[in-house]
Amino acid sequence: MKGIILVFCLSFFSLGLFGGNTTEFHWKPTHHSFDSIVNLLEKGFISDDNNHNRDKQINLLYSIAKATPDKPVFLWRAAFWDARAQLKKSNIDSTLCLIEKAYNMVDSIHYSYDYMRIKHLRTILHKKKVHLIYKELKEIAEYYSSINDLFMLAHAYIDMGNILSRLQDNTKALEYLQKADTYYKQLKEPIYEAKNQLNIANVLYLLDDKQQADDMLMKLLSNPVCVKDTSFFINTLLLLSEHDDFHNQEFIFKAYNLSKHFANKGLSIYSTTYVGLYYQNKNQIDSALFFYKKAYDLVNERNADLLVPILKNMSECYAVMHHLDSAYVYLNQYEIYKDSLNQANSLAEIRRIESRSAIEKYEAELRQTEERSRFQFILTFMICTFIICIAILVCYIFWKRHREEKIKKQLQELENKELTTRLEKEALQNNYFKVELASKERELTSNSLIIMEKNQVLKSLLEEIEKEKEVGHVNSNTMIKIGKDIKRHLGTNDEWEFFKIQFEKVHPDFFSKLKSLYPSITEGELRLCSYIRIGMENKQIAQMLSLQPDSVKKTRYRIRKKMGIELEDSLEDSLRNI
Repeated sequence: MKGIILVFCLSFFSLGLFGGNTTEFHWKPTHHSFDSIVNLLEKGFISDDNNHNRDKQINLLYSIAKATPDKPVFLWRAAFWDARAQLKKSNIDSTLCLIEKAYNMVDSIHYSYDYMRIKHLRTILHKKKVHLIYKELKEIAEYYSSINDLFMLAHAYIDMGNILSRLQDNTKALEYLQKADTYYKQLKEPIYEAKNQLNIANVLYLLDDKQQADDMLMKLLSNPVCVKDTSFFINTLLLLSEHDDFHNQEFIFKAYNLSKHFANKGLSIYSTTYVGLYYQNKNQIDSALFFYKKAYDLVNERNADLLVPILKNMSECYAVMHHLDSAYVYLNQYEIYKDSLNQANSLAEIRRIESRSAIEKYEAELRQTEERSRFQFILTFMICTFIICIAILVCYIFWKRHREEKIKKQLQELENKELTTRLEKEALQNNYFKVELASKERELTSNSLIIMEKNQVLKSLLEEIEKEKEVGHVNSNTMIKIGKDIKRHLGTNDEWEFFKIQFEKVHPDFFSKLKSLYPSITEGELRLCSYIRIGMENKQIAQMLSLQPDSVKKTRYRIRKKMGIELEDSLEDSLRNI
């Protein structure tokens, strides 16, 4: 009995929760009046049970669609909301017809949200294999996630959770339902949050977490959302009656009394059956049979899942009363329906196993695709990172090489600049030295000329004195003394030594280099070379050395011969190069 009511509740709340986001709408704007009506339908579809008002709003949608035939969006949206309204009234055939009409009309390219909303409702109503429904819901959920429609994403998760629960994959089902619960809390949607709590409690029962499920259901009993929704409240009471022995009677009879005034045949059958079961457990067989018969009269023969437990319990009650004929009749019917139900359940179990296997395969393929995508992303990222690193390295190498070349160029320019400065400085120094050398040479030449002039004067004086001596105008002793003094100062070695010192200041190591290069040169020839070096002419040299010019020429010839100077070469230039 418990399993039957759980399946019923899951199906009921999967369809019942299908609504729109009350905080943000994703319908593409079309017409102000039309969009306003759609917004009203979105907001009031679950909280408002006034079918008359809803039908009036949908008729207005059809009127706008009829007035604007050039815009088919109005017609397919009107058909969609009409399908939702028919589903609310449990008119399944009309719902399927309308949703198929909307699905065939919708422009999936320009109105992708319309397409997904219509496809969502069509998917959960369509009689396809469960794994195909799950696959479509997965794609729909991905779309809602991509546009950040958390409200419809929560609905899709509930549908997926309920499918997995029917396939007995309750752990995975609980994950989806809890995700939906998180989104409802985030969006502050108390109605949808409360109704999803019943889905979660159902799955917790199936996972044998009865305490948490009971605590959740007890909180729902005091929740205004649950109290206002009669069918929701009845389901909560019946579920609690299965596990709370202390309040069992209270919950069962409260559910039964509510179902009597609520036009829901399925809930009436369940609540009546629960009352019969309560009396049977209390051994009040007459009362139990009374309620079982009421439930039996309400149930349809096609609903074998509801009929089998009723027939079994009635057979047991008649057996207790020793009405064996009646017990046999109901037992026989029970066996017939049970066999039929077992066959159906066996087929359902096969389909369940196939569907669960197909879903697991689909999920595995999705994981493999995600892993491949992740691997591809990581590989691409690593390749890009490697390329970027190589590019950075190449750029660094080029930058470093450019920098080194730039530094090298700067250093070269600096060195060239320093070299230029140094050369300029050396040139200035050379010019200075040349000027200084020329000045010193002029000074030497001047001194030499002064000495030569002095010697000339002294010679003239000596000649005058000699003349005066011959005439007898001068005393011979005085003449001798003056002559000695003049000769002492005429062409002395002191003058040469003085000149030599001054010359070596101007041309250091000249004599030593000349002597080392040409050892056969005499002291007198060295003296002549020094005079030639400072640019004195033969006549001046002859006067300096008290020689005849021809003697000077002969000495120059000997020097040229000793130095190995050719006739076409200049002696002066050779001496300047030393």
